Amino acid sequence: MNRKDKILSFINDKEYKPMNIKEIMTILDVPKSDKWLLDDILSSLEQEGKIFKNSKNKYISSDSGGFVKAIFYAKGKGYGFAIDENDEKYFVPPSKTKGAFDRDNVLIKVTKQNGSGDKCSECEIIRILSHGCNSVVGTFVKERNFGFVVPDSKSFGCDVFVSKKHCADAKDGQKVVVKITKWPERDENPEGVIEEVLGFSSEEQVDIKSIIRQYGISEIFPQKVELSALSFGDRVYEEELSGREDFRDRLIFTIDGEDAKDFDDAVEIEKNEKGYRLGVHIADVSYYVSENSALDIEARKRGTSVYLPGCVVPMLPERLSNGLCSLNPHCDRLCLSVIMNFDNSGKLVSHSIYESVINSKFRMTYTDVAAIIDGDKEKTKEFAPLANTIHIMNELREKLKAARCAKGSIDFDFPEVKVVLDDTGKAVDVFKYYSNKAHSLIEEFMLAANVCVAEEMFWCELPFIYRIHEKPSPEKMSTFSKFLSQLGVVMKANRDNPTPGAFASVLKKIKGTNKELMISKVMLRSLMKAKYSEINLGHFGLGFDHYCHFTSPIRRYPDLAIHRIIKEHLKYGLTDNRKRFLTSFVKKAAKTSSMAEINAMEAERDASDMKKAEYMMLHIGEIFEATITSTTSFGIFAETDFGIEGLISMTDLSDDYYEFDESNFCLKGKKHGKEYSIGDRLTIKVKRADSQAREIDYTIESGDENE
Repeated sequence: MNRKDKILSFINDKEYKPMNIKEIMTILDVPKSDKWLLDDILSSLEQEGKIFKNSKNKYISSDSGGFVKAIFYAKGKGYGFAIDENDEKYFVPPSKTKGAFDRDNVLIKVTKQNGSGDKCSECEIIRILSHGCNSVVGTFVKERNFGFVVPDSKSFGCDVFVSKKHCADAKDGQKVVVKITKWPERDENPEGVIEEVLGFSSEEQVDIKSIIRQYGISEIFPQKVELSALSFGDRVYEEELSGREDFRDRLIFTIDGEDAKDFDDAVEIEKNEKGYRLGVHIADVSYYVSENSALDIEARKRGTSVYLPGCVVPMLPERLSNGLCSLNPHCDRLCLSVIMNFDNSGKLVSHSIYESVINSKFRMTYTDVAAIIDGDKEKTKEFAPLANTIHIMNELREKLKAARCAKGSIDFDFPEVKVVLDDTGKAVDVFKYYSNKAHSLIEEFMLAANVCVAEEMFWCELPFIYRIHEKPSPEKMSTFSKFLSQLGVVMKANRDNPTPGAFASVLKKIKGTNKELMISKVMLRSLMKAKYSEINLGHFGLGFDHYCHFTSPIRRYPDLAIHRIIKEHLKYGLTDNRKRFLTSFVKKAAKTSSMAEINAMEAERDASDMKKAEYMMLHIGEIFEATITSTTSFGIFAETDFGIEGLISMTDLSDDYYEFDESNFCLKGKKHGKEYSIGDRLTIKVKRADSQAREIDYTIESGDENE
């Protein structure tokens, strides 16, 4: 046990009473000459949230004091939420934030427990351990002798003061990145130095670049990382194939979107009298990205590729992601392959995992494959060598999906909203994009491979990164059941021990109704969020006892990390020492990867919202059909048929005085009794759109269901 652990153990002891540093020195017999060392250790433990120094300068164990380490997420109106290391969420009232900023690491104390309902417990922030961001993106406002930056993120809460000498020649109205140099002690503004001028919002790509900077995403790889990617050459060499299964002569091909540039999975299939032999081949990225190499450290830091409108920020340099690791057609490529044998009913009989080499014969698109499945004669003729194979694949797809759904797997059918940009990066079209049978085919095959890998590694008792999805809490179940009952939908489920089948049954009931999209979205919010974990807790939504992310190592770090573990297990086995090291590694990697995923999703959502608002700025005053997606005390949210949501403010409902009926999820007119409910159809007019604020306002032209 090192000094730090000994001191923490001393403070955590049941017999310990709060002491100041002098008293600790006396008890532990620390010489005066080592006071600086003890002070450093205590400060470090404070920053980690493990101990707390009270107003009398006495140290207390966080555990014994009821303190919890958490991350604070600020909201625009002064309040916020704190999420602890166990993903418990606490409401922080405006008066209890202690001046914390968005994403700050804080120490909290729970002040009010909520044992029922969907409301979370309340807490107060005791101390800010460290600030979550060092720089802020915003609009520069120039004054005569100074300037300030208005943050793009409303959650930051205040402007950043910039002295004249630190303005870096930024012009009034330009987007900038300001580095925080001084955090306020009380109700003051933070101070900063402008470290990058991005340009005016109207200039090409400045808006997307602002979001990239806001979320701390880097488009540029360090030189050392780029050089590492270059060091492998541009092809697979024969001497690299030793010990690998050679699948190069097999009819293997990729299926991806038209605009895809990196291909990390390829498939093949054979049918015989016993059933189906399915091969899923995944790029062996781990061959090139070795543990603790410059490439690995950078990939671990990024965690995931980020997909923004008109822009992809990859996890790995393009030399690898679009080149040597990508399963491009007619190129030898190294893979990790899962070969699965299914009987004629689609039941898995056996599987094997191999290090392999393949050579993809075709680069297929979802559109072409779906056309072949649907019997398109031209596409069938164009891809004649693949046509029969694709029909066999679809045969197995139907059986796999039917079996999964029969077990209660929750199968959401949300359309993707696609934003089309012109050559200058401006939004010129928005439409809903529905998945087809080819998407489903790849999804089912990848799910099957992920389950096989996770199950094998689980029973081998290896340190591993699982993709987990926990059961919804009783509180969330209660709230969702109440919501459904108000809409006349019955959900048969055990509140304390729900099954995915109960949710799947609801989706089946509402299929094709005008409330399908709305109920599906509320259901999704009622479920827990999927995340990565070193502990296998199963995947509730999919109905799997064992699940992992194995199939996208080019763009997700957990996939890359488990590839290394699988290969090491297959080749050499793991020693006890190695298992101990990997146990610690997978725990850290699961946590950082989950955080990176959330960060990427928020960036993608903000970028999409910005571009949707930009598109609607071209359509001010125009009329569209829409559906009410939610009602609130301040108005109605409605979504157009092409997928853009906007707010109809309560102040624009001028025909009556409307009150929010929370129990029935609707607005009711006090005089005439007119109601606006979730799922109602409206004709709306675009009143206002602001791409920088990512806001869209509508007014109602007519309410077809209420007239």
